[in-house]
Amino acid sequence: MNLDYQSLLGWRDGARKLHIHLTEIPDTSAHQSYEHEHAAEEAFYLLKGEAEYTFGGKTVKAGPGEVVFMPSGVRHARIRYLTPSMRYLTIRTVEPEDEPCCCGQDRQLSGN
Repeated sequence: MNLDYQSLLGWRDGARKLHIHLTEIPDTSAHQSYEHEHAAEEAFYLLKGEAEYTFGGKTVKAGPGEVVFMPSGVRHARIRYLTPSMRYLTIRTVEPEDEPCCCGQDRQLSGN
């Protein structure tokens, strides 16, 4: 998988209920989306690129300057990339019952 995460706000900054990270996918053709669900509310703010997100029985097309919101408990992340690269902010709540965020910086982990 060819992507890069950069935590912008998380545990190290004192945030306990909110996490923000920047995701860069330089080559969307090499990136497989994966469906999952979690208790966290999550929003993607697109900075570069376009994609179609399918979740909760609907499909949302979004591009730069637009937000896609994923409610808590809704299976999501079936994505059809419409551009060769993507750059977006992931903004999500931190819920104790969830696995750590994909970037691993949303909560204190053992050894941190």
